[in-house]
Amino acid sequence: MIVSLHRLLVERIGSALGDELRRKRLIGMLNGVATSLGNRLLGIVIGFVSVPLTIGYLGQERYGAWIAIGAILAWVGLADLGLANGLTNAVTTDASKDRPDRVRMHVSNFLFLMVVLSAAVGAVIAALWRLPNWQSVFGLRDLAVVAEVRTSLAVALALFLARLPLAVANRIYIAYQEGHIGNYWGAAGNLLSLAALIAVTRTSGGLPWLVFALSGTPLLVEIASTCWLFGRHRPALRPSWRRIDRSAFGEVVKVGWQFFLIQIMALVTFQTDVLVIAHFLGSLAVPAYNLTYQLFNYATLPQALLFPYLWAAYNEAIARGDIPWVRRALRWSLVGGLAWSVAAAAVLVAIARPFIGWWAGTNVVPPQTLVWLMAVWVLINSAMTSLACLLAAASHLRYQLIYSAFATVANLLLSVLLVGRVGVAGVIAATITAYLVFVCGPASVDVRFLLRRLEQAKRD
Repeated sequence: MIVSLHRLLVERIGSALGDELRRKRLIGMLNGVATSLGNRLLGIVIGFVSVPLTIGYLGQERYGAWIAIGAILAWVGLADLGLANGLTNAVTTDASKDRPDRVRMHVSNFLFLMVVLSAAVGAVIAALWRLPNWQSVFGLRDLAVVAEVRTSLAVALALFLARLPLAVANRIYIAYQEGHIGNYWGAAGNLLSLAALIAVTRTSGGLPWLVFALSGTPLLVEIASTCWLFGRHRPALRPSWRRIDRSAFGEVVKVGWQFFLIQIMALVTFQTDVLVIAHFLGSLAVPAYNLTYQLFNYATLPQALLFPYLWAAYNEAIARGDIPWVRRALRWSLVGGLAWSVAAAAVLVAIARPFIGWWAGTNVVPPQTLVWLMAVWVLINSAMTSLACLLAAASHLRYQLIYSAFATVANLLLSVLLVGRVGVAGVIAATITAYLVFVCGPASVDVRFLLRRLEQAKRD
């Protein structure tokens, strides 16, 4: 029933547009956002169920270590060198020109590069494995937990590196405006992860088995999705050793390295927060910050849902010279995203502390200062995400690299300075300050410059 109503709504909206290309673009976005919303709601339910299960199963210190492992994995994700984002733009551009031969070449090149990079990163990690003091890195107090956390991290890293090349499937779905297919596979992965979580928490396997279950099930689903994509859905894009063209590596790499640098700066800004807290305040302080951050992320839900599909739509519209559509889409993205964020943040400020206390336990209730600062942050993040989507789709990243670098350095220094003086709230205060000073103004000017350049290119 819900699927039928969604299909009817999409068809009605699509038929209201006269232009075939704009209709296809809009329908692709609507399908992607609608299925992404369903998948996200499923993820919310699973996340809601999993937090008390995992905290009860692991205990607060192991749970904090698990969160810190997630932050480390985000850093290891840099192993793709931004090539997945470069692939998105390259495939979208050639797909809009109906060039499956070139798309197949890009796919073959990407998979070859990703397999090599994953193997190289794995070898480096193995060689350096004994160097860190893991007890200090994770802020662990119980020596008995250290060995368990080391094993869990090794399992997580191995499975994560295995998943890196499989990003190709979702990038192709999005580039061909079939993001809803990727969302169906994602929903299957979420359900299997929940089943695995429930099964593991009924055993005494500890953190390593929990990591294996939650990282291994998405890997199996991604393998199935990739096989189905190239085996049945789009066999014309199936990668082949013969289609690898080393002279064309630059078409993905020249944009990918800029995304890579931006990813590094984003990770320093966002993923070092829990590591800074764990190191200076201990793993016991991590859950209150992390759960508050997760909760307030729902205040930017529309942008998170729309981002990958709007990115592909921007790229396709720019390739065809439809700049008026780009301007309208950007305006609606900003206005709609901010309206939702303001309303959602107001509700979350009122309910965050009692809700987290009921949800995860009274010992992880965040301070009120942290709650207010998270509300401020989501408003800033909402606006900047809308601008970043257009900049990424247009591969207009040069100036963003400069002002983002200043923001990254400022955020890290301020986080270390404030966390000891203010506590966990000091970390998000550092992020807000860095963005207000170095990102908000420059990014707005950068987008205006980009739009003028695109309009001039169309006239020429």
